[in-house]
Amino acid sequence: MSLRDVGGRRRFEDPEFTLRVYPGSIAEDTIYCPVVARKTTTAAEVIERLIERLRLDRTKCYVLAEVKEFGGEEWILNPSDCPVQRMMLWPRLALENRVGGEDYRFLLREKNLDGSIHYGSLQMWLCVTEQRRRMVERGFLPPPRPKDHDDLCNLPDLNEKTLLENLRARFKQEKIYTYVGSILVAVNPFKFLPIYNPKYVKMYDNHQLGKLEPHVYAVADVAYHAMLQRRLNQCIVISGESGSGKTQSTNFLIHHLTALSQKGFASGVEQTILGAGPVLEAFGNAKTAHNNNSSRFGKFIQVNYLESGTVRGAYVEKYLLEKSRLVYQEHNERNYHVFYYLLAGASEEERAAFHLKKPEEYHYLNQDCFTVEGEDLKHDFERLQLAMEMVGFLPATRKQIFSLLSAILHLGNIRYKRKTYRDDSIDICNLEVLPVVSDLLEVGTPHLGSLFLQAGTVRDSMAKSLYSALFDWIVFRINHALLNNRDLEESILSIGVLDIFGFEDYENNSFEQFCINFANEHLQHYFNQHTFKLEQEEYRAEGISWLNIDYIDNSGCISLICKKPTGLFHLLDEECNFPQATNQTLLDKFKRQHDGNSYIEFPAVMEPAFIIRHYAGKVKYGVKDFREKNTDHMRPDIVALLKSSRSAFIGSLISIDPVATFRWAVLRAYYRAAVAFREAGRRRSEKKSGEPSGAECASTFLPQGAGERQQHLERSWHEEQPPEPVGTAAGGGRHHGELHQQQTPGASAGHPHHLLDVKSVKYLSGLTLHDRITKSLLHLHKKKKPPSISAQFQASLNKLMETLEQSEPYFVKCIRSNADKLPLRFSDSLVLRQLRYTGMLETVRIRQSGYSIKYSHEDFAQHFRVLLAEGTKPNQLSIQEFMRKADLSPGGFQVGRTMVFLREAERQRLQDLLHREVLRRIVALQRRFRALRERKSFVSMRLAACVIQVRMQLCRPLQVEEHNGHIFKSTQYNIPTYCEYCSSIIWIMDRACVLCRYACHRKCCLKTTTKCSKKVRSRASVHTAEKFGVELSRLTSDDRPVPQVVEKLISYIEMHGLYTEGIYRKSGSTNKIKELKQGLDTDVDSMNLDDYNIHVIASVFKQWLRDLPNPLLTFELYEEFLRAMGLQDKREVIRGVYSVIDQLSRTHLSTLERLIFHLVRIALQEETNRMSANALAIVFAPCILRCPDSIDPLQSVQDISKTTACVELIIGEQMNKYKARLKDITSLEYAENKCSVRPVEVIVVEGWSISSKTPNAPPRAVSVEIIDHDDVLLSRSCTSSPSHKLCPSLISVEAGL
Repeated sequence: MSLRDVGGRRRFEDPEFTLRVYPGSIAEDTIYCPVVARKTTTAAEVIERLIERLRLDRTKCYVLAEVKEFGGEEWILNPSDCPVQRMMLWPRLALENRVGGEDYRFLLREKNLDGSIHYGSLQMWLCVTEQRRRMVERGFLPPPRPKDHDDLCNLPDLNEKTLLENLRARFKQEKIYTYVGSILVAVNPFKFLPIYNPKYVKMYDNHQLGKLEPHVYAVADVAYHAMLQRRLNQCIVISGESGSGKTQSTNFLIHHLTALSQKGFASGVEQTILGAGPVLEAFGNAKTAHNNNSSRFGKFIQVNYLESGTVRGAYVEKYLLEKSRLVYQEHNERNYHVFYYLLAGASEEERAAFHLKKPEEYHYLNQDCFTVEGEDLKHDFERLQLAMEMVGFLPATRKQIFSLLSAILHLGNIRYKRKTYRDDSIDICNLEVLPVVSDLLEVGTPHLGSLFLQAGTVRDSMAKSLYSALFDWIVFRINHALLNNRDLEESILSIGVLDIFGFEDYENNSFEQFCINFANEHLQHYFNQHTFKLEQEEYRAEGISWLNIDYIDNSGCISLICKKPTGLFHLLDEECNFPQATNQTLLDKFKRQHDGNSYIEFPAVMEPAFIIRHYAGKVKYGVKDFREKNTDHMRPDIVALLKSSRSAFIGSLISIDPVATFRWAVLRAYYRAAVAFREAGRRRSEKKSGEPSGAECASTFLPQGAGERQQHLERSWHEEQPPEPVGTAAGGGRHHGELHQQQTPGASAGHPHHLLDVKSVKYLSGLTLHDRITKSLLHLHKKKKPPSISAQFQASLNKLMETLEQSEPYFVKCIRSNADKLPLRFSDSLVLRQLRYTGMLETVRIRQSGYSIKYSHEDFAQHFRVLLAEGTKPNQLSIQEFMRKADLSPGGFQVGRTMVFLREAERQRLQDLLHREVLRRIVALQRRFRALRERKSFVSMRLAACVIQVRMQLCRPLQVEEHNGHIFKSTQYNIPTYCEYCSSIIWIMDRACVLCRYACHRKCCLKTTTKCSKKVRSRASVHTAEKFGVELSRLTSDDRPVPQVVEKLISYIEMHGLYTEGIYRKSGSTNKIKELKQGLDTDVDSMNLDDYNIHVIASVFKQWLRDLPNPLLTFELYEEFLRAMGLQDKREVIRGVYSVIDQLSRTHLSTLERLIFHLVRIALQEETNRMSANALAIVFAPCILRCPDSIDPLQSVQDISKTTACVELIIGEQMNKYKARLKDITSLEYAENKCSVRPVEVIVVEGWSISSKTPNAPPRAVSVEIIDHDDVLLSRSCTSSPSHKLCPSLISVEAGL
């Protein structure tokens, strides 16, 4: 398949791809179904093709699910999602022709009525389980293993052996998650486990921790609901060694947090994070000796929420990119992935434009290994291209990024040699490299060469600083894509997920490992503070019975490294200030200051190294390059050279002030626009000699006194074409307007949304004030001395710890199961070592004997006020007395001076008691209310009975009369009833049919022409199918998309009741309604609706809608309609409601369109019939948008306002469309006049409907074009008609023709 370069990005010439969709139990005879699709093919179109090929039941609802790489999680695709675009993000192995692959695939799932996904037969599983139990009883199968404990706090005998055995036993059963109270222990299985599909997402939704099997979803769910209930920020801290699965756990958490907000459908934020992951991975990950995809930086992902729980934005913060890897790699290690992707995947045009070579020809890449087993670099480059496009990088931006990467590689190829006649000077061996670097950086070659001759360290320093600045810029752009403008003004609720580099101990550990391990020391100290120190101090302060538990406190190690003025970091900064300092002087200073400190040792032999006793063990660090890496600055003349680059992109990377850069970009765009106007005027004046010069007019656009700046900009205008749009400051001039936030598929591509402005630039730059490692070191000419790398890293770490301190923490401890990355291999020694240095035994002990639930006295009394006796005061004695009466375990709670401490079991018991008491009171209130209502009804009926008895004594007995099959007899009416013949009221005593309950006056019984329905039905020999209370699909067909009974009732109401006041508000006679319903059930065609009052017909129509087993808007889409109505922006609400309507089946959609069109016609006559859109929505919302029976009744009552507003919105939108089309009728009158003058031609075009999903549905509008024989368009008009016929005005035009 050939490739073509388009704006710096390769594109396939053949746009078609083959999707393999596995239907599973939906089509058991089919393993997979191939579907040909393009990049723009939506999931709804793929499902439609699958239904046709597999001949599936169209009355059911189907969804497309994607199984992703990280653990086989199933993610439901939106109907508008494009499966091919998601498939392009898969790795190469997933795209091979494998039928039995377990990780990447598309699945076809059936959606149940309640919105859940159908996965298989539970009865079959139960049958297999029962057979296995019988085989065990007969001795054919071994007995089950002893029960393991999903919470280590429940171990009866607590020691290292039982701890390890329990984890091993669960691991062998593929149970990788275990609780320690609220702490989650995750053992990396190095294998796919199918425990991350939507079934588990729904299973763990809004459940208490510990009720179900331990899972990472449970931690995310508890954090999410705790944030909403307490209105406090939450954080989830993930820690562990390199290779323990921290990044995968982060992916699970982020996707589950998004699923809780979006109910399984990918939002704009999730899509951006999905694209940001491969981008950050390519630029920040590399192969190390222990990990083929090791993250060489740390990140903190903060997901921001509205108070309703909907995701509205996110923020990514990075920590300490390992810059030294760019210029030097240890044995069996590689440089960053992106270099290998670019060299392997670039097209021939790109290779020529970027001067690319093979990896072994670059000094920065040929130091050790080039390849990793099983990788496909070309596919990875395609995946990176698509991910960058999803984040918002336009082709021009990607081209400049790749050009800069090539320049960095060529910088490493510059070689030096000493001049023979001078010992202190150097020369460049290969001068042919300089023009290439100059061309890629767009700087002058002579200036570049003279600067490189001044110092040999300039090359590596410049390369590292440029790459670090590029990485900062990419993170800035990703944060802009995730930014929500409301975050700038309002306070937010958030959940942060920390995925930071794990503890490292390599053969040669340098400055980077020292910083990484220091960060892990801080995190371990944070864990100890919340798990041991603060909790035990609180117990002692509250005066409760408590036996203190000892733990390993690592605060001494932290003080050794960072405490002023003798901390190792501060001593390192002092040595960096002395030009004469060496590695040995630095080591000597360490010895003098910390000799005798138990946390630091020095080798016995003369070795430039020192040993730190970390919480995870001893690590030896070599002091070589410590001072250079701590400063790592660039010379001011190099900065000046890069700032003089003709590329605004290069200039923006080294800018220290993003706000100033953005303002300059705006000013530059203004000048360039002015120059463009003047150039256009000059060319125009040259063509039209003698007229005023356009250049003079255009010069008025320039401010006075522009002078030299104007001439300089004119030159730059001619040098840099095309002109640059203004937008984001991070991209320089040419790329300012290209990045917009969360652009969803189908959005308008003509105008970018959420472009950067000064306010948003200030906000984003303010978030990273602590992280100016690259920018400050690029500007050494400033008066204030720039901080060192260690100082910057400490500032970043302190900000992170402040963020964590302001949040409620949850901990996920990741454990590496084996060192060889083998699937389901459990290494006892390796796991035990990790359990020891993390203090897991002490953690279990304090969680086992401690109290995880805490309330203040006031909060406890408020939360459990229903259980407390009236007048109970929130003090220690009152609460202790209540606990004693509640029959709780004495060891499960303690009441302190101001706090109440509970264990999880006791809290759950109190919650159950509270739930039962609340239900009991609700039932009591309902019983009392119903008794009052029945009492009132009884008193009224008793009074009426007395009146009737008096009247009956005055009336003589009436004889039985028979007419048209009716058997009329004197009947007493207890409620107001209307005569079904003359429609006037019947007073107390009159006639009624004893068979069908036909009610009428005595004078009317012989006049009625309606036959008794009971007698007619009893004589009928053949029973027809019923029309009420049956599935809609049974009443429709391809020839009749709308049920006959619906069309008959609606047409009659529109013909005779359009102007009737309260047409749907007033009810008809109950007996008449019953009679008409029975007649329609018997034979729709033979029923004469003229015999019935219009309110009876309207009531029967509403009854038909209410009797549908599945309402028009379906049970399965009920929650999605409510979710759409909960959006903030009205346009988003309308777009959301109509996107849900698109998911309806053809049968439901056709009937809904007919009903909405009918309601629009009713609402248009509001002045006469007093039925507004709101009044109609109140009446019809319970009929067409009913809640499923599985929803809590109290919740359904709260949803009434949303369902009514949803129906009112649909009616209102269709009214607007209807009115807009009726305005064109005046053009038809004009056309009629033209018809008498000259012959014309009428063209009728069928038009609009509510949804475009049903191409075979009959049209709901007619478009008419009138064209004369000279091909002159005289008129075009649209009108609407429920019967799909031309309106009278159009018929008259045709007749005139």
